[in-house]
Amino acid sequence: MAGGLAGGVSSSGSEALAQTTDGIAVVATNAAPGLAPLVETPPYAAPPAPEPVLSAEAAAFRAALRAEMGGLSDADRVAVEGFYADRDFQPYWTAAGSASPRVLIAALEASAGQGLPSARYDAAGLAVLFSAEGTPPGRAEVAATRAYLLYGGDLGAGVLRPSKIDPEIAVRPSRPPAEALLAKLQDQPLDAVLVELAPRDPRYGALIAERGRLEALALSDAWGPAVASGPTLHEGETGPRVAALRARLARLGYGAPSGEVAQAMFDRSLVGSVRAFQRDHGLNEDGAVGQHTLSEINTSARDRLSQVLVNLERMRWQGAGFGSRYVIVNIPDYSVVVYEGDAPVWRTKAVVGEAHKTQTAEFSDVMSYMVINPSWHVPSSIAKRVYLPKLRKDPGVLARSNMQLMTPAGTVINPALVDFAALEGSFPFRIRQSPSDGNALGKVKFIFPNDFSIYLHDTPHRELFAKDARAFSNGCVRVEDPDELAALLLRGQVDDPEARFDAWVAAKSERTVTLDNPIPVHIVYRTAFVDDAGVVRYRDDVYGRDAEVLGALEAAGVTLPEARG
Repeated sequence: MAGGLAGGVSSSGSEALAQTTDGIAVVATNAAPGLAPLVETPPYAAPPAPEPVLSAEAAAFRAALRAEMGGLSDADRVAVEGFYADRDFQPYWTAAGSASPRVLIAALEASAGQGLPSARYDAAGLAVLFSAEGTPPGRAEVAATRAYLLYGGDLGAGVLRPSKIDPEIAVRPSRPPAEALLAKLQDQPLDAVLVELAPRDPRYGALIAERGRLEALALSDAWGPAVASGPTLHEGETGPRVAALRARLARLGYGAPSGEVAQAMFDRSLVGSVRAFQRDHGLNEDGAVGQHTLSEINTSARDRLSQVLVNLERMRWQGAGFGSRYVIVNIPDYSVVVYEGDAPVWRTKAVVGEAHKTQTAEFSDVMSYMVINPSWHVPSSIAKRVYLPKLRKDPGVLARSNMQLMTPAGTVINPALVDFAALEGSFPFRIRQSPSDGNALGKVKFIFPNDFSIYLHDTPHRELFAKDARAFSNGCVRVEDPDELAALLLRGQVDDPEARFDAWVAAKSERTVTLDNPIPVHIVYRTAFVDDAGVVRYRDDVYGRDAEVLGALEAAGVTLPEARG
């Protein structure tokens, strides 16, 4: 009918009922102002998928499962029901002849051996469910599934959320979702799944073994009494403190007890034992026992066990591993190591952030370029904290350090024209140090853009690398051998990378070099770790983060033995 719509309705007004594809009507606006819509059809939505047709047995099992899933989150309930739907609602844990309950319960009972909070998995309660007659199958299935999801998540990504402990621990573990954890059970036996979920670093197992050794020691007095405090002990000295030192080191595995006379003498053999201990604990190998060395020697077995528990958790945070090529900065070890093919190919000393002012954060990012002969744009916090007091006393301090005072827009200002004494609570300027031999960043800086403005760089203060504790920077990581690191990163990108780097430095001009092969950088905090020779090493908790993590672990249910040693 011309000029109108089917059914004799006028087409006048804003819009009318339109003909749609596939015979589905679409809601139109009013045909004319003030009139009701022509058709009140809701937006099209696909009908819900029909419930699967189940046998009476499967339908009863599904109902039993649903009755027990009240304690699960919405996401976990969906994942669990999807897991059993894929199995046509046949049981997994309570299936006839299944070894999975036995494997799971054994793993949960042994979880404390990995520094996990075993009580939260309730292995004993689960064992009762599976052994008691008349336990509803849905109850046992859901209880085992819940325990597996909790344990598997903790094993694969750790018990804690690092950033909630300390904002400087910006590590983001990837906790496997319930759907992924359950999917693994469809493809392989449970014992293989649990091996796959644990940290892939083989050193994780070695640290677990160290945990067991230390627990046995902590429950005894095997390490004996501590060495009394006092002046630094040197070769040639005698006395009861020397005897106690020798005995303590022997119990720690460094040297052997001697006769009564030799026991109280600081002889060459004791010097060797002290140096070996210092080497293993990241101390300067001078053979003398000063305050720092004595503190490490006197550390109890229980405190060492605490370190191991904390560092097992840190390994779980990065359970998937670091990849095949990467840089590791270990803050308490004051080291930078490059790995290729999971083997170390280069190592150097590092200086990290000060403990009480400018701690270096823990995080991962990707190094994408380096800057040769860099300018140093002084961070505003450092400008205010360090340079403003100096400028109040002497406006010429910047010029003597090859620095310039600038506006935020970059205009250079004569410091002599500024009343720095009038600046309180703010520093509305920028400070830039031009490339030079005395530049705070040295010859090169290595950039992996991040939220903390942290990077690796050279330094003119070479004397700091001779110290055993090297927490002196403003947060960035100073590298002892930056030339070698630059050449290593440029390998395969330029011919003769050592010569090319030296030529760029000699040019005295700032140059940015993009890396053809960017490399991941992981800044970690490992105070107990297994080195590449398989030896467990301990380092000082320079920032006190071990104590923070241990407190959070204990709050989550991780326990330490009552110790005598």
